[in-house]
Amino acid sequence: MGPIQTVFYFSILAFISLALHLVNGDVSYSIPEEMKRGSVIGNIAKDFGLDLGRLSARNARIDSEDNSIQYCGLNFKSGDLIVQERIDREALCDKKASCVLKQELVLENPLELHRINIRIQDINDNSPEFQEDSLKIEIQESADKGARFLLDEAHDRDIGENTVQGYSLQQNDHFKLNVNTKDGGRKYCELVLDKELDREDKKEIMLLLTAVDGGSPQRSGTVVIHVIVLDANDNVPVGCQRSSLT
Repeated sequence: MGPIQTVFYFSILAFISLALHLVNGDVSYSIPEEMKRGSVIGNIAKDFGLDLGRLSARNARIDSEDNSIQYCGLNFKSGDLIVQERIDREALCDKKASCVLKQELVLENPLELHRINIRIQDINDNSPEFQEDSLKIEIQESADKGARFLLDEAHDRDIGENTVQGYSLQQNDHFKLNVNTKDGGRKYCELVLDKELDREDKKEIMLLLTAVDGGSPQRSGTVVIHVIVLDANDNVPVGCQRSSLT
């Protein structure tokens, strides 16, 4: 190894050693999303074993590891880590099962870093939604009893039990609902013809489909199903009888 390579090698070692020295472990907290601004997440002075009186003197601050929105702040008087901006789990992590907000406590003179991992728990703050306000289905009046018609699936931005757990159909004379489960636990449903249709009796049928989640309190979303009954050639033409001339 030449002189230049040796200097470079030891420079890298020094940098790694300094980085390891500056980062002094981490702490983890778990909080629900949508906590009010000013809410206490935890006391980092106590959890990191820091002198409360030195936080201000050392210009302590909270930074985001990815330099994004400043979600958290520091109360110098108490040493509390507090919510500074609205934390929306769905905006941060979408449908990921685990959602961790990474922050850093930075101290100066000398420079010192502490990692803070905040696990964001889902709350039931979203309702199931259908893509459209109404669904139109055209069905021949000759359709057999038991015929099935797949319906659009409702979606919920929450996860786990807080997402869609079931469907219900408004009581009616012609249809019932069949609810199924896809791989991964997602629910979808089919409209099942339970009583044969007669266009001459009823040309259109309006139904209300409701999707519900499993949160507490429970949330729901609805869609109107507009069934249009199509004509079938099921009636014999009735002709007019010509009267005899007298």
